[in-house]
Amino acid sequence: MSTTHQTWLVARREMRERSRSRSFRVSVVVMLLIVIGVIVVPAMLKNAGTTKKIGLTGSVPATLSAAIQAQGDAANLKPAIHRYDSVAAGRQAVRDGVIDVLVVDAHQLVWLRKSDPQLRAPLTTAIQLVALRERAASSGIGSDTLTALLSPVVVENVELGSVAGRSPDDETAALLMTVLLFVSISTYGALVLSGVVEEKSSRVVEVLLTRMPARNLLAGKVLGIGLLGLAQIAVTAGVALVAMAFVSSIDIPSIGAGVLAWVVVWFVLGYALYAMVYGALGSLASRTEDAQSVAGPVTAVLIAAYFLSFALIAQPDSVLAKVASYFPPTAPLVMPNRIAMGTATWWDPFVAAALTLAAIAALVVVGGRVYAAAILRSGPTATLRDVWRTTHGEPTEPAATHAAPVGAGHRSSAK
Repeated sequence: MSTTHQTWLVARREMRERSRSRSFRVSVVVMLLIVIGVIVVPAMLKNAGTTKKIGLTGSVPATLSAAIQAQGDAANLKPAIHRYDSVAAGRQAVRDGVIDVLVVDAHQLVWLRKSDPQLRAPLTTAIQLVALRERAASSGIGSDTLTALLSPVVVENVELGSVAGRSPDDETAALLMTVLLFVSISTYGALVLSGVVEEKSSRVVEVLLTRMPARNLLAGKVLGIGLLGLAQIAVTAGVALVAMAFVSSIDIPSIGAGVLAWVVVWFVLGYALYAMVYGALGSLASRTEDAQSVAGPVTAVLIAAYFLSFALIAQPDSVLAKVASYFPPTAPLVMPNRIAMGTATWWDPFVAAALTLAAIAALVVVGGRVYAAAILRSGPTATLRDVWRTTHGEPTEPAATHAAPVGAGHRSSAK
């Protein structure tokens, strides 16, 4: 059986077993609910508006109610207007909480304790507009002339990003992509780690290693969980697009198709890079409780790369950003930012991807050797130094023990 076929068989097994687990299905449902909630709930709150109860009393112009309604709608408020026969009745309604504010004689606003700036602004504007119309009418100024005089000047807003030539949307897109890549790589890399430890503790790996080399087993595990992760991300993205189609008021930064394609590429590369390390280090632990401590160094590197990528969003063309976008441990998080910010040349991503692929190939060899030497070890958690000595034929500490290969006991008993 060829290496490719063996790797694919392991990958299929990983996808089948992981997708059937209750924890994975629950995580998918929770992720989809979170995405829908993040998109839909803010839009619902934004569109719902706030009902404000407004009382009118005294000498009130006939057009004031309509003006208050128009200004309230413009401010995303829902004015509910009540009329009172006397100022005393209106003030009591304010004290009782029946209304939020009382307008007296179209020039006084009565509040309970403190005024509400959100409501005060549209009320003041409505009162001033009505007063202007009355004064214009008494001065012989026609409504058309008054409308022309009061028509607002169109003011153009230009939003500058921290990088010349880039808008705040580009920076927001880079930030969102950094978070998405970090969460995805760390989540699915941790799945590889836990999967290796679970198989080692349950002795399942011993059966698998009788049929294929350790390197193929590790590569298949990384491939299977990676494909499952891509499928989960695709489903989540599809649900998000459907949710956004029904919510037109939400502001989503525009991201080009080319940038999105590179994000997928760097997820694959970043996941493969870190998952190989997670898998190799996971073979050192004998219990699930020891997995996180064993993988602590690589987790620290991933977190450092995450914070570094955040810091370099505002300076994507600096020397540090260029170096970090080529360095394999940081490239998956930094290079997409440089692409989104438009500071990477056309060949920068290809060179960085080639360097990362070379690092992945080296990790397949080195990580496979560590995995093969450590996966059958039992007893206390092994150290990387001891395992490395084993791969080079050097003697290890006496405390390190090895599990007998499957089938050894049967041969000895037969004799």
